[in-house]
Amino acid sequence: MKVKSLFALFAAALFSSVLWADLKLDPVFSSNMVLQQEKPITFFGTADKETKVSVEFNGSTVVASADENGLWEAQFPALKAGKERYTAIVSDGKNKLELNDILIGEVWFCSGQSNMQMPIGQKFNRGWSAQNCEEEVANSTDPGLRFAYQRLIISHQETLAPRYHNASGWVKCSPDTAHYFSATAYFFGRQLRQDLDVPVGLINSSWGGTRIEPWISPAGYQQFGPSQELARLQRFDLNDEEKKQYVENEKMRFIREMTEWYPLFEAAGAQQKAAAANWADADFDDSSWAELKVQSPSQYNVRWSRTKFMLTEDLKGKELQLDMSTLGESADIYLNGKLIASWKAFDPEEQKTVRIALSKEQLEQDAENVLAIRAEHFYSSRGRNHIHNTLQGNLLADQGRIRLSLDKNWKQMDEFTCSKSSTQEKSVPNFITIPYASNQFPSNLYNSMVAGWTKLPIRGVIWYQGCSNNGDPRYYLLHKTLIADWRARWNNPDMPFLIVQLAGYEPSRANNWQTADATQVSGYALTRDIQQEMLRIPNVGLACAIDIGEAANIHPANKQDVGKRLALEAERIAYKKDIVSRGPLFESAKAENGAMRVFFQYAENGLKTSDGKAPGAFAIAGADKKFVWADAQIDGNTVVVSSAQIQDPQYVRYAYAGYRGDCNLQNAEGLPAYPFRSDAYDYAAVK
Repeated sequence: MKVKSLFALFAAALFSSVLWADLKLDPVFSSNMVLQQEKPITFFGTADKETKVSVEFNGSTVVASADENGLWEAQFPALKAGKERYTAIVSDGKNKLELNDILIGEVWFCSGQSNMQMPIGQKFNRGWSAQNCEEEVANSTDPGLRFAYQRLIISHQETLAPRYHNASGWVKCSPDTAHYFSATAYFFGRQLRQDLDVPVGLINSSWGGTRIEPWISPAGYQQFGPSQELARLQRFDLNDEEKKQYVENEKMRFIREMTEWYPLFEAAGAQQKAAAANWADADFDDSSWAELKVQSPSQYNVRWSRTKFMLTEDLKGKELQLDMSTLGESADIYLNGKLIASWKAFDPEEQKTVRIALSKEQLEQDAENVLAIRAEHFYSSRGRNHIHNTLQGNLLADQGRIRLSLDKNWKQMDEFTCSKSSTQEKSVPNFITIPYASNQFPSNLYNSMVAGWTKLPIRGVIWYQGCSNNGDPRYYLLHKTLIADWRARWNNPDMPFLIVQLAGYEPSRANNWQTADATQVSGYALTRDIQQEMLRIPNVGLACAIDIGEAANIHPANKQDVGKRLALEAERIAYKKDIVSRGPLFESAKAENGAMRVFFQYAENGLKTSDGKAPGAFAIAGADKKFVWADAQIDGNTVVVSSAQIQDPQYVRYAYAGYRGDCNLQNAEGLPAYPFRSDAYDYAAVK
């Protein structure tokens, strides 16, 4: 497969559609924005080729000429941060663009997955808002703190200019805007505002549930690896015609395989289907059925759903339209006992929705109507679970207007459930898969949500991600690549890159974390270890969050401390403050009198615990590396760990689990100790 188009495309794609364009500023610019202090200020955009474009800024005028591709830029000297508000006026003699209320200050790019995306919130909703969110939002007014919120977009092969979410550009921080902005980013920016007393601009470009791979650029994979992801990019370096053919081949593959497999499923449930033959009848008694619940089936499943509704007076005697979304891989829809729509699993996707006109003869005008659905479900994840559609989006419409929602009073009963043991040990075929259309495909989010911002100078990056890669040793390679890649794209090899280490999370151990196996632990522990390994790279910071996790909540509410700890790292790394910005960081351990003595960095002023109790969450092991939870005590700026079960300890760990409720070790400055393992993982072996 050709590789040249894959990488050459990215150099020009961002501006490829702007030839012969009217005067435009690049979308990174808007009123209310913050420009990075101490960096040359370059305005850029598009115009008709060879057009003279004048830019007035800070009392000076620069005239630029649009090149043959319609691109122009005008550069001004760097400025210091301050309270002065600037105006930029751009003109080509025919058109004039004006940006107002521009500040000079500190700009940070804030990215990752859902813990970065999670907003402050207007009303507390555990799992998707910050603690004390109502008070925080009410007190959020700060015209010196500005936000830009990147819209969620996927792009394969083409880089896109920034697109804003919830606004047409940058916005000032106020109760009207703060509630929807990233809580982590907000508390980070607020702390910088308090400590630096300069304007702060925050660009939030994050997407919940995403892995790290889509955030790395094609050039980054080519320059830094890993080869596995580069090979995937090359495999799907397809032109439009090749993509069309790939999709068609994949559809045909699915139809062929499903046509072969489906009779096995039908045969397995034939008896149960016959027994349920009257479940579609209008007068069937469904009083014993349960209320419908949105649940992902764990096995192959046939589920019936029924509801009853009366026509309102204004709908009687009219022809109506019934709208229903995909209800199952196969489905039969009955109205008053009559089949009105149906599809099979191997039918094309476009046939799996209902948009059907109902005559007045098909509807009971003065009595209850009964809608019954028999739906087959074969996929429990990856967007193929359609059970929720029975409760969402179903309605009767009249001349395009929603007139009666059918989203309530549904009842359910399962006709048949089985596993592959009932289909001759043959699994359901993989559904139609278009890898390059996913938000998880390598580079697809860099192209759409990062690339467009890289021409705007920033101070650094804050990054909160890792849940979706948890437990994967290759995250080590990918994380190193991300850091090197973004530094290269922003043309700043020393750019500060600050990471939030994953908080405690292990819902299966919410009520019994004390008895968890100390040796076989959650993948989250390995991911935190990998994040900590990034500290070997210059100008990388790490905000520890192990002490603020919630066992059953992947989005802990305490984003205030996360923001403060990121700000401390920023102030030491980016702003050269002589401060302690980290908690105790493992340095070494040695066996001593039947115990392990642990030495730390960032503990020069001593150690303590957050609750005044003995240090918790420590484990030790002998040469067999079978760990047990152990006792610990502080001795100056070291910790001594022991257990009666281990007579000759060789290794020690701290908070090395998905979740521990006793991660209480701190330094004198009150910053939490980082999780660690002295039995170091061999990352050099990761390929």
